[in-house]
Formats: sequence, structure tokens, C-alpha cells
Amino acid sequence: MYAVIVGSIVDEQTFSGIGYEMPEGIPFPVSGMAEVYFDVYDGMDFLADFRHVRFEGLGSAVVLQTVSLALIAHFETFNIGGCVFQAAAGGDVDIGRRVTLEEIYDYMLGLKSEPRYNVRTGLPKKAPRPLIPDELCAYKTITKGRACYVVLQ
Repeated sequence: MYAVIVGSIVDEQTFSGIGYEMPEGIPFPVSGMAEVYFDVYDGMDFLADFRHVRFEGLGSAVVLQTVSLALIAHFETFNIGGCVFQAAAGGDVDIGRRVTLEEIYDYMLGLKSEPRYNVRTGLPKKAPRPLIPDELCAYKTITKGRACYVVLQ
């Protein structure tokens, strides 16, 4: 089971205090931002563990697409200016992953489009398609060993 937690950030001071940064030259949205946490739910004691858990028969792309659709619905329902989330880099977060969490998010948001190759065969893989609509723009900054993502309307 997965958990998606969406919190409200209503001002830039709170946003910056958490450690996020707006893209250069872009003001903090007047209608605020949503901060998103996404993790495997394995009881309240393990929430925010952000460890990789493999589920047989359940592709991560299906899960990420479902979360993406839920966030887009949140944008439309609450008329927020954008959302922010983080991806830890390396360490426990990437144990058991063939692709780092940061790279998954980069492809999912359309920030990375380099061709990928099968490790065993060397053959090119199908390019992943971004999971956000064209009217949303994604930005990324790296701070203190984590990737911070801002998605704006």
C-alpha cells in the first residue's frame, strides 16, 4: 500500500524555511503550493522511511502514473499554483533499485530525455514519457544531497 500526503504551503517564507527554492526569476505563486510526500505505507512507524519495496506484478510506472493523476486532480480541484517534493539521492533510498529515484522523477517530469539502454543486451529501451501535462512546468534544484522539484502551472 502507498501513502500520498499533501500539505499546504501558503507563503514563500515557509517554503524557503523547509529548504525549497523557486526557479530563478519566477515568483512564489499567490495561490500557494502543495508539498507532496509519497511513500510505501507499512504502518505509521515506518512512514517517511522512503525505502524501496518491491511488489511482484506491480510496475512502479503504474504507481507513479496513479500518483501523477491524483496530483493533477489536486491542482484542478484546489486551484493551487504548484507543488513541490523531494527525492533523496543515494543511500538507503536507492537500495534494490535499477534506476535511482532521482532519475525516475527526472524522466517522469520531462527533465531528462536521454536514451536508456538494457544493461544485459545493450539495446535501446523505449523512452519514458513525461507524466505531467504540457501546461505544467517542472524545475529541479539540488541541495544538501537531495533533489528538490517544483511543478508550476
